[in-house]
Amino acid sequence: MAFSRRQPLNPVVTDLKNRVEAVHEMLVGSLRGNVQLKCDIPADVWPVEVDIAELELALVNIAVNARDAMPGGGSITLSGRNVTLKKSDGVDQLDGDFVALAITDTGVGIAPDVLPRIFEPFFTTKALGKGTGLGLAQVYGFSHQSGGTVVATSAVGSGTTITIYLPRRHAALVEAVEAPPTQPIVPGQGTILVVEDNAEVGDVTASLVEQLGYRTLRAENATDALNMLRQGEKIDLVLSDVVMPGGMNGIALAQEIGNHYPRIPVLLTSGYSDVVQSAGSQFAILRKPFQLAALEKSMREALERGAARETSDRVLQFARWRGSSARE
Repeated sequence: MAFSRRQPLNPVVTDLKNRVEAVHEMLVGSLRGNVQLKCDIPADVWPVEVDIAELELALVNIAVNARDAMPGGGSITLSGRNVTLKKSDGVDQLDGDFVALAITDTGVGIAPDVLPRIFEPFFTTKALGKGTGLGLAQVYGFSHQSGGTVVATSAVGSGTTITIYLPRRHAALVEAVEAPPTQPIVPGQGTILVVEDNAEVGDVTASLVEQLGYRTLRAENATDALNMLRQGEKIDLVLSDVVMPGGMNGIALAQEIGNHYPRIPVLLTSGYSDVVQSAGSQFAILRKPFQLAALEKSMREALERGAARETSDRVLQFARWRGSSARE
């Protein structure tokens, strides 16, 4: 849906410098210790109108691809500049004022015969099970649906630059609403079952959960998760992706757990805004990509809901027992 430009968006006018600075920690978290991230966004960069979540997801997708192109380490530079384009410039027939957001790596580069295909959905040069071929397709769809484009240049052995062109907006910036004070992150207790079919995403998610102090178990799909529950694994919370292969997605898994294991809370995650909207208020869904503080808050709230439900069940059972004893 993103590639075909049918992804529901929630665009707001924003300052790219501030937005990139806000997402810097999350980008660093998606890299390895031997990959350095540099940001160079000038203060006078023009405002643009974008869906914040889709922009952040696009940056993560590009950063992860750049990371994988530097197995021995290297650097990623994220830069921005104001440009005025004419159709004769040959940048996808764009005309007008744009902000060029460029992500440059020092990796192995992309072969000339492969470069034209990198934005195609499901096209990937990674080994089976190591990539879906959807990351850069999302970048393509996001940039075009935002009124711009994306261009990739590369030289084998010298790295790659992916540049997103976003149209300038003259409307007033949407000021970020100051978030209320958050509770401090305290070490958690218990076991979290992470259900994620993408091994790399699962590794990152499990790592974040473990940073919060929880023990983690892993399942690749809904069937594996239910089998672990049937086997009697002590699980305090199920953290599951929504979109998964097989006959049961995350929402169906949450419904099944609610029917058979009602005391185990479920927190769903998704990078697709249409999925989040279609689920409504039936289940709590944490939008990808998420930062550690957002994950901690959502998990804590889910665990609190589970504890409240268990307490309510015990009170109800006690009331029934008292009623039965009185009749006897």
